[in-house]
Amino acid sequence: MRNVSAEFVQPTSDTNIKFEENNRKIIFLNPERRMYKKVQVDGGAVKDTKCSKCDNLLVSDDEREERYVELKGSDVMHAIEQLEATILMLGECDENRHAYVVGTNVAPSYTTKIQQKALVFRKKYRSELLVREKRLDVKLY
Repeated sequence: MRNVSAEFVQPTSDTNIKFEENNRKIIFLNPERRMYKKVQVDGGAVKDTKCSKCDNLLVSDDEREERYVELKGSDVMHAIEQLEATILMLGECDENRHAYVVGTNVAPSYTTKIQQKALVFRKKYRSELLVREKRLDVKLY
């Protein structure tokens, strides 16, 4: 992680690492209780209000695994743009990167666009991109 102040980083080894906002939730299942760092990106690690950025970031303790999180209403494409911008600002680990959007309403009309963006993420950012409605559970390995 580039230039992130310790005040915005919370170490955790919880079995369920949660990020939630307005009925949207992502839970990282951590049965082995590995150590991770929860990073508050929006309004924390990235203070520039004009800059597009995602809400949160989960980083492994050795910083070889990055998981970008955007909890969004219905504007999924904007959420994806925020993830891209944050990866460019903070990303360092090209081998184990993941990006997630959890929205309240993921319209079927977005399906093709999301698939195209997922390909871009895989090629350009070496990242998986998952988009889900309301809740997402992710097992950490």
